Amino acid sequence: VGTKSQYILQSLFSSGNLNDGKAAIPLLKGIHERLSILPISNCTLDAGYDYPAIYEQIYRIGAQSIIAYNKKNESEPIGYDKYFAPTCVREHSYRYDSYDPTYETLKYTRPKECKDCPLAEDTLCQKVYKVKITTDLRRYTAPARGSKAWKMIYKQRSAVERVIAYLKEFFQLNNVRYRTGKRAKVHFDLTQLVYNGAKLACDRIAKVLSENEMIQAA
Repeated sequence: VGTKSQYILQSLFSSGNLNDGKAAIPLLKGIHERLSILPISNCTLDAGYDYPAIYEQIYRIGAQSIIAYNKKNESEPIGYDKYFAPTCVREHSYRYDSYDPTYETLKYTRPKECKDCPLAEDTLCQKVYKVKITTDLRRYTAPARGSKAWKMIYKQRSAVERVIAYLKEFFQLNNVRYRTGKRAKVHFDLTQLVYNGAKLACDRIAKVLSENEMIQAA
């Protein structure tokens, strides 16, 4: 689902016991093949999709992964905070500054706590710290994990959840009861067709009304 447009971009019909993570890669491939003209900058997913293969696929289609981290019996990384930002000698976290798409590098700057630190001029304390996202696509994303920009993008996922809840409640996708998968598939496909068609009609009506208001104001 497009978080801004709230149109269904791609779907996959499967048995109910299929893990969501396994469905993500064919969905991403389908979007890339069928909607290659559509500029996708970020793929926002919850912790259920925190698998290395999904990060790799998102990277291949030229987008950035905004996926909640699911800690899996992993020890705390030495020299880094919980968002994998580097830390100084006194374990203060470096601040995310910017992302360079040319070199695929995240730039971190010295922590504000280091301003008056006696070790600030020591060789162990760097002013700038750079990390290539390809070092570990799961840990390093653009914008960086834990940053304000990352959190703002991740919040947009609520739009996807609203669309899914709408389909389950008003289009009865939560109560599909058929003897055969073929009939369920027809219901599934028609639901998406009707939803996207209704959304398109509403958007066109809204555009016409907006243009009329501008004409009247002029």
